[in-house]
Amino acid sequence: MTQLIKNVLCFGDSNTWGLNCETGKRFDEHTRWTSLLNQQLGSEYKVIEAGQPNRTLVKNPPFSGALNGISYLKPYLAQHVVSTIVIALGTNDLKKRFDLSPVKIASGLASLITSIKHFYADAELPNIVLFGPLFISPQPPLRDIYLNCEDKLAPLNISFKHVANEHTLTYVDLSPLTTLLASDGIHLSSQGHKRLSEIVTAVIYSL
Repeated sequence: MTQLIKNVLCFGDSNTWGLNCETGKRFDEHTRWTSLLNQQLGSEYKVIEAGQPNRTLVKNPPFSGALNGISYLKPYLAQHVVSTIVIALGTNDLKKRFDLSPVKIASGLASLITSIKHFYADAELPNIVLFGPLFISPQPPLRDIYLNCEDKLAPLNISFKHVANEHTLTYVDLSPLTTLLASDGIHLSSQGHKRLSEIVTAVIYSL
């Protein structure tokens, strides 16, 4: 009997894409968490890497908008039979120029979840795993771009947890990864990617 592969869609921003802030390029498949996740889950799973730098929840709705020519979420869902969707967004919404409250950012997340549920109205809903916000600590020159974002992180974490509870979804609190951020205080270091892959592997196995 042919083994049914379980597709895991990882939909996020630059930390899902695997940005190495030291080089400005992408971590390789031996480093970024999505690739490590694929290796750790084994042959029964296939990880679809759908990260895009600068992707947001509110200003560029990820279900019905586009960003830099990269496909948004809906085509991924239409193209693949997905068993689990991992959503890792919210950091870019903290930028000063957007001037968004934690509640407003969380409402963008809730809208995304609602859109996903509507898409699967006549089919089985995949498992949905929500990442909480990384507790970033932006360093110069990014500090001004994310001015006062630290004040929003704890409330945003609470608001994201509320969305997860309201929709009965699995929530992954990323606040412990603060010590594994790279030198810019926003992106994960290689050690952070490794640790995150281990966390998500355990979560997916538990579903």
